[in-house]
Amino acid sequence: MEPSASLKQTVTHLFDAVRFSDHANELEESARGVEGDLQEALNKLEALTEESANILAAMKVEKEAAIRELAQQVEGFLLTAKEQAISRLQKGAKQKLEDFRGDVSSEKDKALKSLEAFLASDPLPIVERVVQVRLSDGVYEARSSYECEGGMRYDFRLAAQNSKVFHQPFLFSQLGYELRVPVRFSRAVLSRGRTPGFERLDQYVLADAEASGGKLRANFIKEGNGANLKVVTSGTQENGFVGLEYSDQIQAVNVMNDPSLVAFVDIETIRKAAGDLVAELDELSKRKVAILRISVNGDQSLESVNSREILQKVMSVMGSKYRDVIKKVASGSPSAGGEDLDMDYLKGRLRLLGGDLSKSVSLGLGLGPVP
Repeated sequence: MEPSASLKQTVTHLFDAVRFSDHANELEESARGVEGDLQEALNKLEALTEESANILAAMKVEKEAAIRELAQQVEGFLLTAKEQAISRLQKGAKQKLEDFRGDVSSEKDKALKSLEAFLASDPLPIVERVVQVRLSDGVYEARSSYECEGGMRYDFRLAAQNSKVFHQPFLFSQLGYELRVPVRFSRAVLSRGRTPGFERLDQYVLADAEASGGKLRANFIKEGNGANLKVVTSGTQENGFVGLEYSDQIQAVNVMNDPSLVAFVDIETIRKAAGDLVAELDELSKRKVAILRISVNGDQSLESVNSREILQKVMSVMGSKYRDVIKKVASGSPSAGGEDLDMDYLKGRLRLLGGDLSKSVSLGLGLGPVP
């Protein structure tokens, strides 16, 4: 992604994620205040009723019957009033807490969606991307995993059902290939020689696959007999490695380690077919649905993601590039990538962060304190 586009994503979606997260934290602090106020009110009520109880206890030992009777009556009223007061205090606090928790949940959802929108565009330079699919009950579960410069990692669930290839169990025949893999030899009936026995790879269903950097690791299964064909490649280059392993209930063979079988392997066609499958997996990686995991300095649950920490990481990786973009914008030059950026927009977004964070990010972008 162009630095200008990354900057636009940062000041929109990531800034929003920080604002929503900060508001959620403020609401949680207010909720804790409600709990503290409730406990303080209950303690005060207990102290006052105890003081009244001590007075009534003194009245209950008076010689005058009328005073003793009054003390007993008032004691009953006091206990009832105390219970009613506790109930009202707890009910009021419960309603406030429910309101706060609802608002906190809403703000956290908005923060996560903003963060999701930010990361879905892959705004940081990608060190490694891994795309995985796994067949389960006739449907592919798919995810993509990313490691970025600076060490941040994140995973997305992918919409395999919207893929032209992975919306159903995949066979190489869908890409127009007729692939055969030699896996055994048998004696020819009319000669003393041996003839290779082939398995039609294009008739095997893809059970699971993983692609990264043009490399592929995939397992194909043949329904009915439990046969498995494993394909491994190191890329589409002519000198790239190709691995083929076959197994069934009777035998297991590493095809590429058997010179007599390798002679019958159409390596180039298998390499090309594997390359096309990698391309389809790369295309699938664009169909992001939902964030599954985010790691900045170690694994974190989505419930505890620190948006400020992510912003800090982004600034450490992209700060110098963002400053170059801002210099061009400030000079009136169009930013690369055609992003609609101007100084008023950038400063307005920075002001929304508020407080010390707004100042530190503004300084990091080379803008100085934002009024």
